[in-house]
Amino acid sequence: MEKDNSKEVIDSTSLLNQPVHLDKAIEMVGFGYFHYYILFICGSLYTAVAFSVTSVSFIIPSAQCDFQMTSSHKGLLNGAMMIGMLMGSFIWGYVADTKGRRFTLIICMMMDGFFNILSSVSQVYSIFIFCRLLSGFGVSGSTTLFSYLVEFLNIKYREKFLSWMEMFWTSGIILLPCVAWLIIPQTFRIENEYILFKSWNLFVIVCSLPSITLAFLIMKMPESPKFLLAQGKHKETINCLKFVHRWNSNSNDKFPVTSIIMPSSNDKSNNGFFEGLYESTIDLFTSKFKIIAIVTCIIHFCATTSYYMLILWFPELMNRFRWYETYSNIQNKTTMCEIVSMYVVEPEVKDVKCDDHIDYSVYMNIMIIGIACIPTSLVVPLFINKLGLRFFTVLSFFGSSISAAWLYFITSSMENIILSSIFEAFSSIGISLTYCITVELFPTQYRGKAASIGTMFGKIGALLGNILIGIFIDAHCIVPIFVSSSFLIISAFLVITLPKTGRTNIVTDGVI
Repeated sequence: MEKDNSKEVIDSTSLLNQPVHLDKAIEMVGFGYFHYYILFICGSLYTAVAFSVTSVSFIIPSAQCDFQMTSSHKGLLNGAMMIGMLMGSFIWGYVADTKGRRFTLIICMMMDGFFNILSSVSQVYSIFIFCRLLSGFGVSGSTTLFSYLVEFLNIKYREKFLSWMEMFWTSGIILLPCVAWLIIPQTFRIENEYILFKSWNLFVIVCSLPSITLAFLIMKMPESPKFLLAQGKHKETINCLKFVHRWNSNSNDKFPVTSIIMPSSNDKSNNGFFEGLYESTIDLFTSKFKIIAIVTCIIHFCATTSYYMLILWFPELMNRFRWYETYSNIQNKTTMCEIVSMYVVEPEVKDVKCDDHIDYSVYMNIMIIGIACIPTSLVVPLFINKLGLRFFTVLSFFGSSISAAWLYFITSSMENIILSSIFEAFSSIGISLTYCITVELFPTQYRGKAASIGTMFGKIGALLGNILIGIFIDAHCIVPIFVSSSFLIISAFLVITLPKTGRTNIVTDGVI
C-alpha cells in the first residue's frame, strides 16, 4: 500500500477556514507511518489476547496432577475465563463509549496481565479459577481494539486493515505452542512449605507479559478522534488529527483543518455508572440498529460457541489419540468418539499414576494448526475490497461447519491434525470478520456497546460450549460435534441477512 498523504493534503488547502466532516478530515490527514504503527499495536494486542485466552489449553494437561483435575474440573477451568469475559464484556463496551477506547484498552490489558501473574503462584484450584475469571474479566474489553483501529482510518482502508487482524491472531496461535514447548517440558521444581512452582507456572507468567507491555505502549498513543468528537471535545479532536498528520508526513507542515462539524449532542454525563450502562443498552436495542444488533449477537453466540467448544480441547484430544495409538491394545475403533471414550484416567484413582506429561507431538501439531491458518489470513485482506466482508465470513462459517462435522469420523492423529487445522483456519477468520462487520455496521455512539454485547453473547456460548464438551467428551462426544457444526451453519445464514459494509456503510450525524 502506498502513502497518499501528500495528494490529499494538497487537494484540501481550500478548506483551511471551513468546517469539515470528521471523515473528510481523516482523509486529509493522509495515510502513512502512523496507520502502520497503530495496526502493529492493535495487532500485537490481539496476539496477546490469543496468548491469554488459549494458553489454558496447555495449562490443563500440565497442571492436571497438581490440581487433581477430572474432565469436569478441566471444563470448569476452560470456562472460568469465559465467565469473566461474559461479566466484563457487558461493562467494557459502555466504558469504551464513555471514557474512551484508549483508556479501556489500557485498564483491560493491565488487569489481564496482573491476574495471570497472580494465578501463576496459586496453590489452590479454586484460587487459580478465581484469578483466571478476573483475567477474563479484564481481557474481555480487548474487543475495543477493533473500534479503536477503525476510527483512525478513512473508508478506503477500513475493511483491509480490520481483516489483517486475523494474521496477528494466527501469529499468537503459532507462537504459543513454541513458548509452551520451550518452557513446560522443563523439569525444575521450586518447593517449600508455602509454594510449589513448576514449569507450567512460569509459562503462565510469560503469557502475561505481552498484555502488560502493550498496555504501556498504548499509553503513548492518542485517543480515537471519533470518540473525542462524539464527546464534544473539538480541540482535542483537532490535536489528535494534527498528531497523526505530523507522523504521516514526517514534517511540521501545518494541518489544513481548523474546524470540524460537530455531531448532534448526546450528553448523558450526569448519569451514574449503572444508570448510564442500562440506558446505553436500551438506546442500542431501541434504535434503528436494533435488528442488526440482535442478529450480530446471535452470530457471535453461535460462532463462538462452536469455536471454543473444540479449539481449547484440541491438545487434550491429541493426547488421547497419542495414548490410543501408543498404548491401547484395541486398534479397530471407527470413530473419534470411540477412541476418546477409552481414555478415562482420573487423578483420584489411586492405582493409576497421574500423567501430566504433554507429548512433544502435541506442541508440533498445534503449531501446524496455526500455520494452516496463514493462507486464509493472507487471502482475505488481499481480496476483501473486491469480494467484501460478508462473502468471506459466510465462506468461513460453511467451511468450519463441514470440518467440525467430519471430526466424528477421524480415527488417527494425522486425520485429527488435518481436520483441526481446517476448522481453526475457517472458524478463527470467521469470528474475527464478525467483529469487523460489527464495528463497520454501527456508528460511533453505538460501536463500543454493540461490539461488547456481541462479545458477551459470544462468551455465554463459549462457556456453555466448554461445559457441554466437558460433560459429553468421555461418553457422548457426538453431541458437541453436532452442536458445533449446526451453530456454524446458522451463523453463515444469519450473516447473509446483514447489510453490506464498506462504502455503503451507514452514516449517522456525521460520525460513522
